[in-house]
Order: sequence, then structure tokens, then C-alpha cells
Amino acid sequence: MKKNLIKLTVLTVLLSSCVSKKKLTQAENQLQLKSEEISELRKENDSIKNQVEAIEDKIFAYQAQVENLQDDNENKLTMTEDGTMILPETRQKVDRILQNVDESKLGSAKDFKDSLNIAIAENIKSSLASKMNDGSTTENAGFLNVNVNQALVEIDLSNAILFESGSAFVKLSIYDLIENIANTINLKPNVKVSVVGHTDNIKVTPNNFVKDNIELSLKRAASVARILNEKFDVNLERVLVSGASEYQPIADNSTVEGRAKNRRVTIKLVPNLKEFESVLD
Repeated sequence: MKKNLIKLTVLTVLLSSCVSKKKLTQAENQLQLKSEEISELRKENDSIKNQVEAIEDKIFAYQAQVENLQDDNENKLTMTEDGTMILPETRQKVDRILQNVDESKLGSAKDFKDSLNIAIAENIKSSLASKMNDGSTTENAGFLNVNVNQALVEIDLSNAILFESGSAFVKLSIYDLIENIANTINLKPNVKVSVVGHTDNIKVTPNNFVKDNIELSLKRAASVARILNEKFDVNLERVLVSGASEYQPIADNSTVEGRAKNRRVTIKLVPNLKEFESVLD
């Protein structure tokens, strides 16, 4: 009986020792994990501190640049009534151009941005008109119409001076006029260009060249765009070509005169207002 009691006591001690060792091992493992987590958090904290310091350095640098600009009277920005930030010289250019614009057009301007649109468009129109009044292009002036539509300058060229009937090959005799338009485009690098072909509502007879009015209008627009590029170096990355067929008439298709006006190619000049400075020069 005494021996059994001793054995039981020894077994209890051994079991107790095993349990304590297991708990100790678990505690040590948990401590190791926590230490690793703390180490990772410290690394992240150091990284964030470095990022914050880098951002603060950039902020200080930007603040210095802003202060330098503010100290330079020639570069001070002013705010218009609609919140647009501009240079004083830009405002002066816009005001100078608008002095020569018809009051009926200015009446549609709700704020400075609208006025800027009109000024840019009128300046491009004026530039083109000055070139049209010089040289042999004046003989074709009756077949050309320039309109300012909001921020767009639309140049309508009659198909009568551009193409032979049913053809999409541009006449050589009109190259000088297209060259003047190209020169205006090339002088305005921030202007996008859209070339749109138009027909009247008389259906074309399908042939090996064109199937319908849509294809004819597109091919004619493409021919003008090709001349702008290949002959006069207008970058085609700036040019969008499309064919509107009979669906954008400017006159009554029920009359001979109206149909003649509708047969045209429209070159639209679209200023990029984010980079308008050079367009005003």
C-alpha cells in the first residue's frame, strides 16, 4: 500500500512537470510571435516616418516655388468672376480680341470661360481670313464659309470647288486654299481638327467606287485630310475624319441651291482650353 502511494505521488509530480513545461513552451512561442509582430510594426512605423518626411520635403519645396511665383509680378495669377485662374496678360489678350466681336455673340457668354471660347474662335477665324485675302485664294472665297459656333471655328468648303461630280479626288486648283487652312492649323498646335464630309439627299448610284452617300461623304473627308497631311504637314494625330452623308444639312434639300450648299466638307477647329495660351497669339 505504501509503495503504491509513493508511485502515485511520483506519477503526479511527473505529470505536473509535463504540463508546466508545455505551458512554458506555449508561452515562449507566443512571446516570440509578439516580438516578431512588434519588430514588423516598428519597421512599418519607420517606413511611414520616412514617407511623411519625404512628403513634407516636397511640400516645403512647392511652398518655396509658390512664394517665388507670387514674388514675380509677371507671373501672378488673378481670379476671374467665375473662379478661373489666369495670367493678367491672358485677360488682356481676351479683352482685346473681344473688342472686335459682334455684341450679339458676346451676349451668349455667361462667364469668362464662355468669353474665352469666343475669343479663341474669333482669333482663329481672323487668322484664316487674313490668309484668304492674300493671293489667288480670293477667287474661291464665294465657295468658302467660316462660322464661329461657341468654341468651334467651322470652315465649310463647297464640293463644287473641291471635287468633280461623283469623285472624291481633290482638285489641284484648290490646293492653295487648303494650304492656307493648313497654315492656320499648323500655327495653332493646341487646336484639334475635325474633317466632316456631307452630301445632299440625292442618293448616289452605287458603283465600284462608292456604295452610298455615307461612303462618298467619308471618302471626300478623308481626301481633304490626306491633302492636309501629305502636302501641308498637318499631323493626323490631331485630325478626326468622319462622313455625315445627308444627315447634317445647312440648307433646304428640296431646292437646287439648298442641295448645292449641303454638298460640302466642313473643317472644324476645336481649341484645347487647357492649353489656350498659344491659341490667343
